[in-house]
Amino acid sequence: MLIISYLLLSLVLFLFCFFKRWHLFCWLSYSVFLVCFLAIIPLPGEDKVKYRAPTQVVFRFDEYRFIQLTGYGCQGRMYYVDDQKQIYYELARHSAKVLTEPFAHMPEDYIFIPSTDYSDIDFSQDGGRSFSSFHIETIENMGSYHPNYNTVENIVVMNNQFFLKDKNRDIYRSPKPYGTRPAIISATSEKFFEDSIQYMGLRWADRPQTMPTIPANYTGWRRWQCDPSLKIPITVYNRYAPLIKLQTQLRHLLGVTDEVTHEKEAD
Repeated sequence: MLIISYLLLSLVLFLFCFFKRWHLFCWLSYSVFLVCFLAIIPLPGEDKVKYRAPTQVVFRFDEYRFIQLTGYGCQGRMYYVDDQKQIYYELARHSAKVLTEPFAHMPEDYIFIPSTDYSDIDFSQDGGRSFSSFHIETIENMGSYHPNYNTVENIVVMNNQFFLKDKNRDIYRSPKPYGTRPAIISATSEKFFEDSIQYMGLRWADRPQTMPTIPANYTGWRRWQCDPSLKIPITVYNRYAPLIKLQTQLRHLLGVTDEVTHEKEAD
């Protein structure tokens, strides 16, 4: 209550000096009133914590090459990064998601990155300097079939070839790395296209009966990894902090020991 007494007394003195036209005392009493008012007024007194989208490495080919995702809930912008060759390529501007199926990818020039619904595949044959998209072939003799996350069992990329094990269509594969036209088809589709020149020759020879085995010296990951709860906190410091410090000093000068309850600053 002492500070209230100072405030009222300085106000009374100011009004008295104002009507008496004692200008010097008027300014002095007004200054005391302002000091007391500053010492008592509540100020927003808390720092705020906000959050920004985290950046996570969601898949690693080796020590230098990896896939990076920026966004909340394991969804957002996706990049292919090669620290050694200084490559930073944006695969998706937004809404990209991580794969949940087993996935192993040897660090080679040919790179295959499927979308989570397997509607398309981002493909590079120059070590990630450029990418293009193409679709898994779905046409079959009796109609069409499309693999999805419920049917895909395993994905392996090695020797610059893509292999996908599906519960219903066995092994999908891309051709051997000759030429420039990418494609991924199943054994069933190969039978349907066996007379098509596009799927003939050395590129499509030696259909595997089992999924290839990743070498023991493979240092990359065998699954994508992501923490959906991750957020990056940012402290927004209280802009009134200097005034609060000054207010504390004024209250100490006036002999006031009780604390002022500062308000929370609205977002």
